[in-house]
Amino acid sequence: MRQLATKPFPFFVGLYSLEELVTRDSRVCVINILGNESRKVTPVSHEYSKGNVVAGVQYGRRGILETRIGDIPVYRSIRDVNKHGHAFDIGVVYLPPAAVSQAVWELVTYNKDLKRIVIVTEKVPVRDTLNVRYICQDAGVDVIGCNCLGVANAWDHVRVGGALGGDKPEETLQKGSIAIHSNSGNFTTTIATYLQTAGFGISTAVSSGKDVYIHFAAPEFLYAAQNDPRTKAAVLYVEPGGYYEKQALDWIIERKFSFNKPIVACVTGRWKKEIARPCGHAGAMAGSGDDAESKERWFDSYFGVPAFDPENPKVSKKGVRVTSIQHIPAAMAEVYRKLDEKPDFQPRGDLSLKPWLEDKLVKLPHSLQIPVMKAVPPYDTQIQEISRQVGANYLRRNMRNKSGATRMNPATQVAEMHGKTVLELSRNSFEENLYFSIGQIMPDKADLRRMNLLLSGFLRTGDNRMPAAEAARRNDATPNAVVAAEIAAVGNHPMLEKVRAISVNLLDLIREYQISDESTPLSKELDRQIPKLFLSKEKPGNNAFEEALQKEIRTSTKLKPPFRLCRHILETAEGKGQGIKDRLEFLLAAFGLCLFWNPMLGKRIPRQAVEDSISYIYLVARISAVCAMRRGKNPHWEKLSDPEGPYSHPDFTDSLFRLLFGRKPGESDLTELKYLLGLTLTNGPGTLSAKGAKESVSARNAVSMAFVGFLSNTGLAHGGNGFEAVEYLLDRFEPAGLEDPGDAKKKPDLKALANQAAKEYGKYKREAKTLGLLEYKRIPCINHPVFKGNDINIDPREDFVRKELEARGVTNVFLDFYHHLVKELFDEGVTENVFCVNVDAVLAVIALKLIWPEFRKGLWPRREIQDLVFVLFLLGRSIGSTAEIIDHRSRGQDMDCRTPQSEVAFVL
Repeated sequence: MRQLATKPFPFFVGLYSLEELVTRDSRVCVINILGNESRKVTPVSHEYSKGNVVAGVQYGRRGILETRIGDIPVYRSIRDVNKHGHAFDIGVVYLPPAAVSQAVWELVTYNKDLKRIVIVTEKVPVRDTLNVRYICQDAGVDVIGCNCLGVANAWDHVRVGGALGGDKPEETLQKGSIAIHSNSGNFTTTIATYLQTAGFGISTAVSSGKDVYIHFAAPEFLYAAQNDPRTKAAVLYVEPGGYYEKQALDWIIERKFSFNKPIVACVTGRWKKEIARPCGHAGAMAGSGDDAESKERWFDSYFGVPAFDPENPKVSKKGVRVTSIQHIPAAMAEVYRKLDEKPDFQPRGDLSLKPWLEDKLVKLPHSLQIPVMKAVPPYDTQIQEISRQVGANYLRRNMRNKSGATRMNPATQVAEMHGKTVLELSRNSFEENLYFSIGQIMPDKADLRRMNLLLSGFLRTGDNRMPAAEAARRNDATPNAVVAAEIAAVGNHPMLEKVRAISVNLLDLIREYQISDESTPLSKELDRQIPKLFLSKEKPGNNAFEEALQKEIRTSTKLKPPFRLCRHILETAEGKGQGIKDRLEFLLAAFGLCLFWNPMLGKRIPRQAVEDSISYIYLVARISAVCAMRRGKNPHWEKLSDPEGPYSHPDFTDSLFRLLFGRKPGESDLTELKYLLGLTLTNGPGTLSAKGAKESVSARNAVSMAFVGFLSNTGLAHGGNGFEAVEYLLDRFEPAGLEDPGDAKKKPDLKALANQAAKEYGKYKREAKTLGLLEYKRIPCINHPVFKGNDINIDPREDFVRKELEARGVTNVFLDFYHHLVKELFDEGVTENVFCVNVDAVLAVIALKLIWPEFRKGLWPRREIQDLVFVLFLLGRSIGSTAEIIDHRSRGQDMDCRTPQSEVAFVL
């Protein structure tokens, strides 16, 4: 006969042994049985337990819950259950938090045979939890929860409450000698599974929950586990918050109840020490002295050994603390060896990684290259299907005034594109930044070579007569309108439409036939698809651009799948003596896919962006062509626009310089051009140019018209305002006889020039105010709406460029003059503090310096210099607009940029 121990608790605990908590004789009533969670979980529990749920309650309605072993009747209330003669001793509550206390009161009030209540609901108000505690203590009812997954008895094949053991508890909950008490419901199941790898099953598993108040906590559990003849050891999974574990260990040490079985404890949540509000379980937040580190010390002191080290395992007969649940099986095995006990059965499985998926983009060290295993059904077919889907997938949403591509950093007020500041990007070449705007990663050497080939090819092979642009020029249109006219004429260019269609076909074949590296044999079925999709009986001759593209494909050593497939198709055509349909478009499609293959596989960019990548590159190249200055007088234009090539020019940034300035650049010239273009990439999604691009996408225009949107939303106040700075500087320096603005030794007395300018402007400003003029002319490129209010103000973007130029030993007299000017304006009392020289000055001063020798010779009129500054802005902003267009096409919705009626107003 079992000897009853005196219960040490100052409160009611209705059981002596853990084996009594739930048994095969337990009968269950589930409250809110037809709720979303219960209707899935309860049938599994009912079937696993051989039919222990006698009834359910769904307030206000009758019905049934179907299971494979029979229907469970559902009633309107607890009293209804009683009236129909359904006796039960355990209630399970699935209600929303605010209703839990009332349901507990009904269970206790209308069922005098009630022994336990399992509360699955999380985040029950503390006041209601205390009310539950009072009601159940007074009635002699044990409570498990709140925020728990219930209890499972593996010996009796019974589960009550939530989804302990998952959808197949018979596999997870194996009969054994370990009792589990866990603050986490999911980890209760995980620990039970892990223990099997060391040959251990469970006796009873308790998901205690981790709301602020735990009803069946560590003291009650360990007391019942000690008196359970099935249980030889216990596992505790502990989160921060509460003193339950300390109370249990203190009572054991003080012999308030006997406990001589080993414990393996896992304490988690060190990271929660500093948080000020719940993150995860509502009660897993430390107060004073109950954080994770404190709980670790409690257990280490009790065990008398440090935390378990799998490389040097040390345990005591009392047990050991582990730092990760994956160490629980090994720690328990060591404890059993220490006690000369044997596991429950032979180990089943192991905890080695068995990946179902692999990342082919990341090259891991050999020691980390783990073979990919075939997933178990049904995941195997799901993974196979998902593997055919490539690229990022964004939820469609209203993207008005929003962007996933660019932003203005609120802390620094420096614009960013794809997480990199324009300061960082201004060190890159034009082609590097264009690639980055599409792919969101920087290109490697091969990608950069291919970008240069494409940009050079599109510069040479477009219609360089540019009839629309020339018509706009004749009508004295601003540079942005000239470029917009030509880009609008691109429309849905047949070449670009064909490239996109071929890209779709190539990508579908690569995914359908799982084409990867060269070691994988190609499918015979693929060879049957190639002729009808790509081959032609006609064999037209190749032009120079096609020859250059084909040579790059044939000579590539590291073949990405698109180039491998493209090469195979070319070889198939040659073998059959046939040609390729739409050969140029076919080669371009392969190039686009190959260029952005890795960013797409890495889910950085959507598939659509890759299929349209050639369109973006083509349009930016055509913008560059239209922006070429003084084409009739530029000795480099004819060479760079010749369709016959050569196609081996070193980089497109070099070509751009020649197109813009009409001369061969030096190294410092290219550096300064990079700064010009990089700093103007973006100013965030709120700028007029970005909004123009986004609004055009929102209206579901073609890609070319999205670029027209950006171009039409620039103008003399946005993009073209650099002409004011050019005009101002020319007025100051042309009479001064400046020969070389880059010669530090021969620069004029800039302080004197600045002082004279400050005095003149001070006089002008005083006269304007005397006349009561509200609008008077400001000095361009000084002051800024954000970078102001200090004694000395600095625009960090301009400051970055200035320091970069100084570090390279590059002098710019115009920029130095501006810095003298802001000081002289303050010294002369014209300004209240030292204004900043803003980033717009950089555009003007570098452009003017680069063109100064030709201007001095009378080769460049003022109007063309002003236009040059404008087109420099357009070229840089075309890259930022590319990123913005791709982002809005990927995330936005039709008409999402329209202004709601509530935000518009009529004024008189």
